[in-house]
Amino acid sequence: MKVPYISATRLKMAKDCTLAYQFQYDPTSDSERILKKKSNHPSEMQAARLGNVVHGALEDWRSPNPDGSTPKPLFGTLMQCYEKWAAKPEFSVDFTFYQDGKDMLKRWFDRRGKTPVRVYSTEQPMGQHNAPFKLDNGVPIFGFIDLILEHKDGTIELIDYKTNRMPKSQTEADTDVQAGIYLAYARQVWPDRPLRFTFDMIRWGPVSTVWTDHQIDEFKLWLKAKYDTIKTIKHGTPSLGDSCKYCAYQSLCPTVQDLIHKGAFDIVASEFDTDDEQFDALATIKAAQGILTKRRSVIEKDLKGRMDTLDPEGTAIATEKWDCRFKKGERSEYIPSEIQKIVPPAVFGQMVGLTKSAVERVLPILPEAMAEQVKASEIKKPYNAMKIKRL
Repeated sequence: MKVPYISATRLKMAKDCTLAYQFQYDPTSDSERILKKKSNHPSEMQAARLGNVVHGALEDWRSPNPDGSTPKPLFGTLMQCYEKWAAKPEFSVDFTFYQDGKDMLKRWFDRRGKTPVRVYSTEQPMGQHNAPFKLDNGVPIFGFIDLILEHKDGTIELIDYKTNRMPKSQTEADTDVQAGIYLAYARQVWPDRPLRFTFDMIRWGPVSTVWTDHQIDEFKLWLKAKYDTIKTIKHGTPSLGDSCKYCAYQSLCPTVQDLIHKGAFDIVASEFDTDDEQFDALATIKAAQGILTKRRSVIEKDLKGRMDTLDPEGTAIATEKWDCRFKKGERSEYIPSEIQKIVPPAVFGQMVGLTKSAVERVLPILPEAMAEQVKASEIKKPYNAMKIKRL
């Protein structure tokens, strides 16, 4: 398969499913090219859009002045950058996400944005798309480093912004492929400088890692082996896993189509000779659940849209076999960023998913004033539950 360069994203896709990698990076049909475009421009991923807005705002805010000097770290300027990016049509998000981004940047600025830094560059490219940077062992790499800082002691710090809902552990940072690729690049560009790589988790806090030259050299050997292996693959093989739920190529994947048309019981064994077989079956079942859940949401969205069109009240569709109607109700919601302002981190961690039941379990252990604040932040939202009954 074609491997013009290696990146963390390419490696992950090749690991998850070589067929998806083939469709994404070496499409041969119009269908594959259309789905690739869809994959590259997700239209409904609010979290991904918010990530782009936050990245763009921080990039503009950190960019050196025309004379090369570092701008003053002013919060007002950061918010102007945020508003500019949030106004772009391609990054438009719902109000909840928009407000979450502002709150996230406010906490980030208060904790570590006020400290003056010396910016070496922002969005530093590692080569070009058609001319990637080559490591000294011949492996081509490409990507953009969000921010590079130069410290007084000479240390070069490579920073990658993350807006993930879950924090990254130190162990994950110390073994991360993206960290390895960036550090391998930096070791060649700055052979005599101390290096540090940092995941700046905007929502949580920074996680940094420092690799020895020996670690970087060992990683480069591993990277070359992966690069050579992917090049030898002639035809991708489908593999069910966690990434299937969001894969743009489900309609072209023979395994997924078997799953949809035959059902999971036809492709998952019920008895196992080894632990590996049992783990494989578990991964298949989880992938099946994700795929079918996604397909269910598409069907339900279509039915709800038709109800709104056919019935002004949006209440029912009836056939000879089925009765489908909405049951109106009300649910409680809590905005994570608001709850984080009220309760300590340890308590916030116990409010799993911020469901009404999870919050109510924690309320009795909170000081009365704090509990009242949490209750006051509750948002009531109406909902329509779809009820389908066979006649």
